[in-house]
Amino acid sequence: MAACTLDEFRGFFLAKAYDVVGNGAYRKHLSKCKEAGDPWAVVMGQHLQVVQSQIREIHAAVVAIPATPNRLGDICRGVMMSAQPPIRLNAGCAVCTITGRRCLKCLDLSKTHKGNAHVYVDHRFCFFFMLLWYCNKMEYVIRCFTRTWLDNRSDSETFKSLCCTLGAEMEPSIVRMHGLFVVGKGHVLATVAAFVESHRHEPILDMP
Repeated sequence: MAACTLDEFRGFFLAKAYDVVGNGAYRKHLSKCKEAGDPWAVVMGQHLQVVQSQIREIHAAVVAIPATPNRLGDICRGVMMSAQPPIRLNAGCAVCTITGRRCLKCLDLSKTHKGNAHVYVDHRFCFFFMLLWYCNKMEYVIRCFTRTWLDNRSDSETFKSLCCTLGAEMEPSIVRMHGLFVVGKGHVLATVAAFVESHRHEPILDMP
């Protein structure tokens, strides 16, 4: 599936951001206008579907990772479900769960609750896991970004004025986030595909 265009990503971003501004009311308004056949709502609905399908494509690729001793599939799913980005570093030497080699710089992907084994991965995998989290949590990122923006606005501003200002002020960020999303999707899918291919043909042991 081809990467989403900037227009499609912008539509997705604004729909999620406006819904934050409207405290959930915009989503209902968009759905109602789309059912009525309003052209702007139909287009925005299409943009939402495109980006959501791209996120589902990443999720499906991760789910399809075969079970391996290094548990890469489980690690990826854990990162995708986490509310926090994978940025916690381990200060000291540890064994990388993926490679089985000792490393001085590693990312700590251990679960926060008790009873789970530590999961450390070499720092060279940071880019992959950060992009995986970013792409999968795109809606969450947009909503947090918008809430932070709203905190600096006046309470006297109307919904309409806020939306107009938001679109103009966030355009540079939308462009950068779109670029990162496109890079992220491509990198994650290519990495997962290469891993799956490398484990497609397991060696067959000769029977006595």
